[in-house]
Amino acid sequence: MAAAAFDSTVALIVVLDRAGQIVRFNAACERLSGYHERDVLGQVLWPLVLDPPTAHWAAAAFANLTPGQPLSTYQNDWLTATGEHRHIMWETTYLLDAAGDIDLVVATGIDLTEEHRTQHEQQESEARFRALFDRSADGVVLIDPHDPLIPWRIVDCNAAFARMNGYPPERLIGHSIDLLHETPLMATQGPQLLTWIRTQGEHARGEGTHRHADGRVFPIESSSCVITLGGRELVLGIDRDISERKHAQAQLQALNERLAHDASHDVLTGLPNRAMLLERLDTELRRAARSETAVAVMFVDLDGFKHVNDTLGHAAGDTVLRTVATRLQCLLRPSDTVARVGGDEFVVVLPDMNMAHDAARVAQRLQAEVSRPMPIQGMDITINCSIGISVSPQDGHDVDTLLRHADLAMYDIKKAGKHAVCFYEPIMNAEAQARLQTETRLRAAIMRQTLTVHYQPQVDVISGHWLGLEALARWTDADLGVVSPDEFIPVAEETGLIMPLGAWVLNEACRQAAAWTLRVPMAVNVSPLQIVHPEFVDIVAQALDRYGMSPQLLKLEVTERLGLHESVLAAESMGRLRSLGVTLSLDDFGAGQSAVASLLELAFQEVKLDRSLLANVTDDPASWQVLGALLALARGLNLSVVMEGVETPLQLHVVRTLGCTVAQGYLTGCPSPPTEMAQLLAFGSATRPAN
Repeated sequence: MAAAAFDSTVALIVVLDRAGQIVRFNAACERLSGYHERDVLGQVLWPLVLDPPTAHWAAAAFANLTPGQPLSTYQNDWLTATGEHRHIMWETTYLLDAAGDIDLVVATGIDLTEEHRTQHEQQESEARFRALFDRSADGVVLIDPHDPLIPWRIVDCNAAFARMNGYPPERLIGHSIDLLHETPLMATQGPQLLTWIRTQGEHARGEGTHRHADGRVFPIESSSCVITLGGRELVLGIDRDISERKHAQAQLQALNERLAHDASHDVLTGLPNRAMLLERLDTELRRAARSETAVAVMFVDLDGFKHVNDTLGHAAGDTVLRTVATRLQCLLRPSDTVARVGGDEFVVVLPDMNMAHDAARVAQRLQAEVSRPMPIQGMDITINCSIGISVSPQDGHDVDTLLRHADLAMYDIKKAGKHAVCFYEPIMNAEAQARLQTETRLRAAIMRQTLTVHYQPQVDVISGHWLGLEALARWTDADLGVVSPDEFIPVAEETGLIMPLGAWVLNEACRQAAAWTLRVPMAVNVSPLQIVHPEFVDIVAQALDRYGMSPQLLKLEVTERLGLHESVLAAESMGRLRSLGVTLSLDDFGAGQSAVASLLELAFQEVKLDRSLLANVTDDPASWQVLGALLALARGLNLSVVMEGVETPLQLHVVRTLGCTVAQGYLTGCPSPPTEMAQLLAFGSATRPAN
């Protein structure tokens, strides 16, 4: 039975004689070591299963054994037949012979390899945790949420956490985390917070505030989780000071608010602009339909304003416009709206009108107020105005109709001699017919390809070198004469003609670039309606292939005239264009808040700052703030910048001073037909210095 127990036990049992030779080697030893007892009997144990240094130590210790010597446990690593290390804890006893000397030594061992490995891994894990804890750039804190005396006691924290909060670590450890809170948050809500952290797992994140040692309160971003360390449940918090981020967000918010205000207000007068006018008029019409009242729309145009500009200068003209804006506002009710919609054009919206003649009386008072003499440059200037009126519902039920009819009534006054008040009449719809004529003749011009393309350089503001050309569509009609792009492009977009027109301009620009062997990019204006068209990317690829033009030499300038409403389609199309190698530029940037949203969401590589940003710049750097802020925003997004509309030396000076390197405008190069542009290219004007 003793022999059976010797081999059936899971414990390792090895019996050695006084020379250290193996007398017995049980089954457990065989299984662990990979050696059979029959093969190891008579061999010295230590060289067989221990590495040389350990074998030398074991042999020396064994030789020094004496009867009566107290024996203790010890641990070592056995090397198996396959080369594996097994960690074993041993207890040793010995048997004496008749003379009282040691005859046999019996060693009993337990394999602790897995426990040892687990302990070692835990120690390594804790060491790594400690290293990460101490070296983390973020503030890291360990908190005991179960302390019965100190709510959420700080157990440990790294140097970054202490530094962030302005305390030495010893001033924090042992104190409640509420030391850093404005109110005793953990004392009142600690249990609920612990439950939430457990529920969230690794996703317990949020923002809050800490109170610095100097008393100031600063924002933090915090991430928390529950960990077990040394058998205790602790909360691990990782905090980051986000003061700079909040400051940047506040600056961006302020810029967005300023852009939003500028997008809805006239810069010169501070009045609502056309965008806000449309919104307010639509609101009033909806309200009037419910209350069955009338809304009067007045189109106010100043008589003789051009003469003031021409004789006294634009500064005097600006003073007139601001004065008129103030006078109009002073006479109107808080519920009324007055907006500036053009150079010397204003629109007044009067809700809650009972009778049409009530609007006439208001118009007459406005005329009288506007015509009061204005002291300008030491003179009393008198400005009159013409007012066209449309009234809902008889003159229209929607915003566009009422504005168009009021505008028609005002122009009827202009034809009759100015300075009067006129209500709309249906006979005034000639303008609509003229617009239809424009559409018809534009359609024919596109079909017959009788439009032309002019080219304007984009130049380096320091060297004057041409860095690119922009292709600009031009139209001269036999009956209509020279038609401005501002007139026929909107018609093309409204009628769907923008696709054939845009395709023709794109192909003509690529053909001309190839003919000139152009080495700088050719820019082509693209409507948002083209961008979202399913065939547009193929049209671009075919034009490039047709004329053997490198995609890197084509730049598409996406206008913000209509806004990119179908953002998903636009993003997909622009991504495909980027894959072709085409450069994408956001045109008219800074003209409205929609451009900022487009920059953040779509794959633009360049922005063209709108010419309106230069309209009010002066020698005073304070007038450059919006332009400078937009340049900084573009640089922060790693976008190239082109300043358009540079027409004066002062504007060029401002652009240079603010660090914008590329400009376009009449000062640096006028749009020219292909024949003239070919001569400029041939004579080397592409290296002409900037003015």
